[in-house]
Amino acid sequence: MNASDYLIVIEPTNTGFSAYSPDLDGCITVGETVEQTKSNMEEAIELYLEELQEAGMNLPLPSNLKDQINSIGDLQSGTFIAFVPNHHMPAKSA
Repeated sequence: MNASDYLIVIEPTNTGFSAYSPDLDGCITVGETVEQTKSNMEEAIELYLEELQEAGMNLPLPSNLKDQINSIGDLQSGTFIAFVPNHHMPAKSA
């Protein structure tokens, strides 16, 4: 995980899974499997950030890990947490 990675939350639904990122308001997706949902979310984040750039808007910086975990609250059984790289900004070196 890099400081420029976005946390995503993948939750089970009646028909598969849904995903969102606490740092990217309104950026959501669904899928039939966890793997498909994560892949769909990677694409959704890429498109979301491209749209912001094209509109001349600042890209939201990923929150630090502690803030990200605190922002998601209680998780239901079967929920997964993953990180998606932000290819629109260079990763910070350690």
